[in-house]
Amino acid sequence: MDERGIIIADRDADFRRQVAEYFRKAGYEVETTDSTVHVLCSILQKKTPVLLLGSDFDQKVSSSDLIHLLKKCNRHLNVIMVSDDLPLSQARQVRKEGIFYQAMKPVENGDTEELGLAVECAFKTYRASRQQERMEAAMRRRAHRRESVEKQPASVPRRFSWLIALSVLVFGTSFLALSAAQSIDRGGNLGMWLFLGFSALLLVAQFFPVFRIKLPHRISAQHAAKEQAASSDKKSS
Repeated sequence: MDERGIIIADRDADFRRQVAEYFRKAGYEVETTDSTVHVLCSILQKKTPVLLLGSDFDQKVSSSDLIHLLKKCNRHLNVIMVSDDLPLSQARQVRKEGIFYQAMKPVENGDTEELGLAVECAFKTYRASRQQERMEAAMRRRAHRRESVEKQPASVPRRFSWLIALSVLVFGTSFLALSAAQSIDRGGNLGMWLFLGFSALLLVAQFFPVFRIKLPHRISAQHAAKEQAASSDKKSS
C-alpha cells in the first residue's frame, strides 16, 4: 500500500496532466487514468487511499454507483469529486455514498490550491482511520487473549491442590509407617494403632479416585430416575 498514492481519474487529459504535475511536485505518488477498469484494479490491489474522480468520468456507470463499488474495494478510500458544475441530485447521491469532498475543477494552474488542501486533509483522515483500525485490532487481540486465559479449565489450580494432597498423604503415610516401626521396636501398642492408621490411609488413597469418578454419575443417575418417575406420575394423573 502506498501511503502517499493518488489516482486522478478523469476524461480530460489536460486536467489529468495539470493536476498530476502539481501533486508530484508536492511529493505524492500519482497515477492518472481515463479507464474505470484501471481505477478498480488500482484500488483493489494497491489500496490507494485517495481518488480524484471526475463527475462525468464514465458515461456508462453513474458516479454514485462507481463510488459505491470503490468503497466496497477499500472502505478507507477517500474520494474527492471534481466537477465543473454538479447537479444537485447527483451531488446528493455521491454524498450519500460517502465522498470525502466536492471540489470545483481548476481552470488555471494557480487554481489547484483547493484540491491540494482537500488531498492533504484526506490523507490525515486516512492515517487517523488506519491508526484507529490498528488500535481496535490490538484491543480485539488483547480481549481474545484474556478470554482464552479465562476459558482455561479450572483444573489447573485443582491439579496443585491434588498435588499438595498427594504430598501430604505420602508424607503422612511415611511418617505413620516410620512411627509404627519405631513403636514396635520399643514394644509398645502404639505401633499397632499407627500401623492400622497407615493401612486405612492406603485404603482411602486407593478407593478415593474411584468414589470421585463414580459418585457424580451415581448422583446424576438418581436425579434422572427421579425426573423420570415424576414425569410418569404426571402422565398417569
